This record gives sequence, C-alpha cells and structure tokens, in this order.
Amino acid sequence: MQMTRRVALNGVWLDNVDSRIVISSIEPGDGKENIAATDSAARYGQRVTQNRRSTLDVVVKFMMLEHGHSVNGLQARAELLEKVNEWASAGGVMTINYKPGRRLNVILVQAPGEGSLWNYTKEFSIVFRAYAVPYWEDTEDMKVMIQNTSSYTVSVGVSGSAPTPILVAFKNTSGSTSDTFSVSAGGKTISFSSLGLASGETLTINEGTNGLFQAYITSTGGVNRSAMSKRTAESADDLVVNPGTVSVSVTSQRVGTLTVSHRGRYL
Repeated sequence: MQMTRRVALNGVWLDNVDSRIVISSIEPGDGKENIAATDSAARYGQRVTQNRRSTLDVVVKFMMLEHGHSVNGLQARAELLEKVNEWASAGGVMTINYKPGRRLNVILVQAPGEGSLWNYTKEFSIVFRAYAVPYWEDTEDMKVMIQNTSSYTVSVGVSGSAPTPILVAFKNTSGSTSDTFSVSAGGKTISFSSLGLASGETLTINEGTNGLFQAYITSTGGVNRSAMSKRTAESADDLVVNPGTVSVSVTSQRVGTLTVSHRGRYL
C-alpha cells in the first residue's frame, strides 16, 4: 500500500524498511533563527548586526503494526524498532514525498526508545536536525556553462526564498598557467593571485557539505589542493546571494570553461 506520508534517507524510504511501519506524521519544524542587534546612533531603534539560521528540525512519527500481547510479539516489536533506528542512525539526505525536488541534509539527534512496547497503539518519534545547511534546498543544481572564455557576465535566476551560495568552477583550457581569477556576484567579489592554475586544472569555488566556504584546485590527475591562501586580502568570505536575478561576472588571465551553478534554498 502506498502511503500518503513518506520519508527517505539517502533514497531509502522508511516504510520500505518493513511493511509493518506506518508513518503517522512528518513534521518539519520552524528554523532556529539567531538575530543580534545593537542600539542605533539615533534616539530610538536598533541596528541588526547578525541574522542567520542555525538549525532546522524534522520530527518523524510512526507506529508499528505488530501486537505486543505476548513475549514473541514484544520481541518482534523490539526487533522492528531496531530496524527503524538502524535506518535513522546515519542521517544523510532526507527527502519527503510531498516535497518533490527538495532535500535536507540531517543527522539523527533523538532516536525513539522502546518505552511501553506492549502498547501496540504507541506512537514513536524520531528527531532529525540540519546543522550545516539548515534549509530545504533543490535536489538538482541549476547550471550555466560557457566555453572558451576569459571574461564573462551571466544573469542567473536564483530560486528559493533564502540566501543561497553561488558555485563557480573554471577549467583552464588555454595551454598555459593562469595566475589570476576573479568572480563577483551579489555585490561580493573574490579574487585570486599567484594561483598557479595549470592548463587542464579546474578551480572550484563553493560551499562544502559542512556549510563552509571553500576554494580548491583539481589537478588533471583528480587530486585537490586548497586555493584559500591565494585569495587577495580584500576578497569576500563567500558568494551567498539573495533569491532573484543575480549578475555573476568572472575574469581570468587565461581562457577556459566556466560553470556557474546554485541550489535554491527554502525557508
């Protein structure tokens, strides 16, 4: 029987773990917002100095279609709960059937305990939390690729309703080493000098799975090395932009293949 409420981790649906699992509720919570403010120089009001989301919880509630009126029944319910906890333990990429095209990276923060296993009407709860990226985001990248360019400006329609990082990859195809590279988006600029980007190598500027900004070069042999120390002193700390039409401009010492992408984020 196809359920109306379904949740998956890394592509594995909870109700496919065992047919006796019935999901009673999936509850994405309110994001935990951290807002800091200081008194303004005027006679009244304050100035916001920080506005960021720190975490987002999702609670999954379920029941087990297995009676616990005997020792064998209690054992079966205990074993079934172990299956659920095994599914939940690693966390990962969460998807929900009624949120198509969206994903959330979560970890398990509260596994369900056995409690009164004999009570076959008992509802169990699992709590997942998104830390690094506390937003639902598109499951697929929106990409624009431009070949054989050293200077290019492209308008990107950034989807979603929350601040979203622009991701940039530039593969040097010139036949010579490129030492300078610069990208601007949403009023922010990140520049590199003494880059040492050899022909055939790729510079990638993005946000890692831990939510932190990163810049690295991938060699022709597939080995990564950090390019963070090659940033100029005046460079921005990220390329996070607001949803809407965003102009992304890139300038490189040499020609190459440019890829600009993003995953829209949602409150």
